[in-house]
Amino acid sequence: MSPLSYRPAQSSDVDRLVALENLCFDNDRLSRRSFQRLVKQQHSLILLAEQDQQNEREKRVLGYILILYRSNTSLARLYSLAVDPQARGLGIAAELIHRAEQFAEQHGCAFMRLEVAVDNQPAISLYHRLGYHQIQQLPGYYENDSDGLRMEKSIRQRHRRPVHTRLYMQTTPFTCGPASLLMALHHLDPGRPMTRREELQIWRESTTIFMTAGHGGCSPQGLALSAWRRNLQVEVYLNQTDVPFLDSVRDPEKKAVIELVHEDLSDQLRETDVKMHYQDLAIDQLRDLLQQGAVLICLISTWRLNRNKAPHWVLVTAADERFIYLTDPELEHDPWLTETDYLDVPIEFDEFARMAAFGRRRLRCSLVLRPRDGISANKQ
Repeated sequence: MSPLSYRPAQSSDVDRLVALENLCFDNDRLSRRSFQRLVKQQHSLILLAEQDQQNEREKRVLGYILILYRSNTSLARLYSLAVDPQARGLGIAAELIHRAEQFAEQHGCAFMRLEVAVDNQPAISLYHRLGYHQIQQLPGYYENDSDGLRMEKSIRQRHRRPVHTRLYMQTTPFTCGPASLLMALHHLDPGRPMTRREELQIWRESTTIFMTAGHGGCSPQGLALSAWRRNLQVEVYLNQTDVPFLDSVRDPEKKAVIELVHEDLSDQLRETDVKMHYQDLAIDQLRDLLQQGAVLICLISTWRLNRNKAPHWVLVTAADERFIYLTDPELEHDPWLTETDYLDVPIEFDEFARMAAFGRRRLRCSLVLRPRDGISANKQ
């Protein structure tokens, strides 16, 4: 048998990739257009396994693996893996995974994740053998309603994700704060349900009415009040004392409304035991708070993730010696991204520091949440 070689795919390989895809899969196939896009874009890698053919100028493609990266994170995802049925049993899949992990590590990633159907036992056995472990069950995950598993592997030693967060995706473009608070409440009290009704209720309580356009977003003061009303102990770290987000609004009438609502929320906060710290929250402090059992809702700018300049609330539940683990409640309109790319995403400290600042004035805000002593967050 001729030796195998491995290399990243190029545009000239698309025809052979399509042929292998059609040979290996009956449905959910990647299209020619998809392959053409994926071989060119920066945040993906298609790695080929090839074999020389006698009397043929072109090598035969026996397998490929597709890896996706999410911008400015340390997470990679194994999106697709295919091996020619006539070449199975030769160790091609394992070698493709091994080489893809090396590429991902060189790309700055610390974790590789994947999704696999529960009835695909050969693949599950392979992943287990290569060091992947199950992190979540996915009921009815696939188009035919079959169940899936989400699996993960640390591809840099000594980095093991310390917690697992249950994801709740915001159901409107303007409820990232309420969705993050729902996840925080559930994380602190796993028996607590996360519902759209409460998501919208929190938004009504905490919105400042207007943002740059459309429906209003939630202010730090409003979210802090909503968390406090749900029996959480709340501290707020805020690096500015001015009305948040006001610079994004030009209309004088809208500005007046925001100022009035902000004043009312601030007055209500003064009647609670919510602690306001008008200072930055250092990374070392953040990590210590997480290790003590707190969870954080942090304001970020989405520019570092998707090149949209918008304020955005996310949940932070863990940190280790190198990474902050961020759960993002907003699913982007990207056909290649799934919930796997938003759950407990590892972000290096320096990158998180750049990400966790919004606007020209570099607004920074973190809500530190804990259950009140002896009181469940499930009681309302």
